[in-house]
Amino acid sequence: MNHAIAGLALLAAATLVNALLTVAVTKRWRAAMTAPAPAAAPSGPPELAVREGDRIPAFTLHTDRGEVGEATLAGHPALICFLRPDCGPTRDSLAGIQRWAEENTPSGARLVAVVNGQPADAGPLLEAVGPLTGLTATEPPNGPVARAFGVRHHPSFVLLDADGTVTGAGVGQGSLPELDLLDA
Repeated sequence: MNHAIAGLALLAAATLVNALLTVAVTKRWRAAMTAPAPAAAPSGPPELAVREGDRIPAFTLHTDRGEVGEATLAGHPALICFLRPDCGPTRDSLAGIQRWAEENTPSGARLVAVVNGQPADAGPLLEAVGPLTGLTATEPPNGPVARAFGVRHHPSFVLLDADGTVTGAGVGQGSLPELDLLDA
């Protein structure tokens, strides 16, 4: 008789645990089913927040030569490059950036290089772009200048005319040849 009572008590305890787990799972399932669907990722190629025809957003970049901002670039065409030290396409784009700098900076165009990453990792990339421009700086990933331009992918490029109007913007190494159309 003691075995029958112990068996019934064990069965009652297992049934109670099962019922509690079923209620908890059902509540979670209902909450998941009634929750709004996550926003769909944007389709198409990655884009920047700035587009052709936009005015340059306000920004301040701290370089070895002082602060650079939209006022510093006023009166000069400019190419702003957003680069990342651990990015293969960034390394592949360096030849195009160098070609743009050689063709355009002698006539007064400005090249600005924003390296998004940790300063300790940025050394080789800064050494590669440093001879092309003195307007280089490192900022943390998703730093203030990258946010101002809406940079989420690297490399990203923004081409400006002398009035501070965006004449081209692109993401990825393949977008750089299109930006070589600047008449400086």
